[in-house]
Amino acid sequence: MKSKFIRLSRGISMFNREVSTTLFCFVTVFIMIIITGCAAKVVKPIKNISDAELAIKMAIENSATLNAPLDVRIAEDKLQKAREAAKKEDFILAQRLADEAAIDAKVAEVKSQTGKVKKMEKDLRESIETLQNEVNRNQQRY
Repeated sequence: MKSKFIRLSRGISMFNREVSTTLFCFVTVFIMIIITGCAAKVVKPIKNISDAELAIKMAIENSATLNAPLDVRIAEDKLQKAREAAKKEDFILAQRLADEAAIDAKVAEVKSQTGKVKKMEKDLRESIETLQNEVNRNQQRY
């Protein structure tokens, strides 16, 4: 009976060691992940800001200030706030604002292009209507 108890206690003891070793490994890995995540280096948003500047420039070149002035103004304001956040070394906020500014500038550019296309469509319809009227007049003469 005593030998069965000793074997059983050795088995339980080995099981506990395996569990505690596995648990120790999981805890160690978890702590390493947390330390690595917290120590992640925040990069200055230079590229984000330059991308936003370029997007705003492209929007302005495509007449967005005429067709979507509010969107351009919003993009410029966000870009300015991104620059200010970068100066204060709040790089995460600066990146987010710069990305938003670039998106707003692209929205302004698309709205501008849409406005141009609508005007071209209107002009084309008017031309077609004029041509149809001329064809109808010529048919009535003959």
